[in-house]
Amino acid sequence: MHHTTATLSIFLLVGLVPALNRAEAKPPKPVVAPALTAAQGPGDLLVSPSRVVFDMRKRTAALNLSNIGASEATYRISLVRMEMDEDGGLMEVPLDKTPGAVNLPSLIRFSPREVTLGAKEAQTIRLQVRKPAGLPPGEYRIHMMFRAIPPTAEASKEPIQGERAKGISVKLIPVYGLAIPLIVHQGETSAKTTLTGLTFDSTSPNLRFHLDRQGNQSVFGDLKVTWTPRGGATITVAEASGVAVYVPNTTRKIAMPLAALKGAATYRGGRLKVTFSLPPTEGGKGLGEAILDLP
Repeated sequence: MHHTTATLSIFLLVGLVPALNRAEAKPPKPVVAPALTAAQGPGDLLVSPSRVVFDMRKRTAALNLSNIGASEATYRISLVRMEMDEDGGLMEVPLDKTPGAVNLPSLIRFSPREVTLGAKEAQTIRLQVRKPAGLPPGEYRIHMMFRAIPPTAEASKEPIQGERAKGISVKLIPVYGLAIPLIVHQGETSAKTTLTGLTFDSTSPNLRFHLDRQGNQSVFGDLKVTWTPRGGATITVAEASGVAVYVPNTTRKIAMPLAALKGAATYRGGRLKVTFSLPPTEGGKGLGEAILDLP
């Protein structure tokens, strides 16, 4: 009797988001960690920039793909709809096909749709926005997905030794993916952010709060937490880069672990300050801040 092998694929989303993305900031060393400039993805794939925003003046863009691995890799590129939950997790959802809904994938033209990169090789993906006549004002978002295609040889390998010689065996072949947001602005768009509900947990320690968004535009930036002891100097105790709240979400729950203080110092008798600002590459403008005084 012939032995049949069924090959299943597992899709793992590696995020931009870091994520695609909970804002769990690693406690930094004394020097503040630099902001992320590229999204690291499947099979040692780097994508830069990690998001693209098309405004009323910007119609074209380019993405640089780099394979920093030691072997050749192939990636299939597609456009998918993704939604974010309040904890920052991203999930692929079906396209909205109700009458009158905007066909999101049709807004972006790109080439090529599949790339094979040798070790240490790079390639550019060209993008162009196409807005249909009468597109209502607002923000439109689609994610560009890069899925690693397993080598053909993987699917043809013999079953694991010790399996029964008849029936069906199942071999799981991971398929890794990375997604970055492509955002199209039409007409007037704006957003305002506030940081609310600051709560300090001394057992971790960490700082929890909500990043709230108002308006018809997504927000994207970097978070930083500083600590100022009474009568002492201010130091940075946590950072998270590339934190987003996407339309239509109005809030995102954030938990930022704080670095251990030197010696016997504790988070008492001082002030925690959290700031949200544009990335340094976009000017670093402050978008919101909040303060929590600790007794």
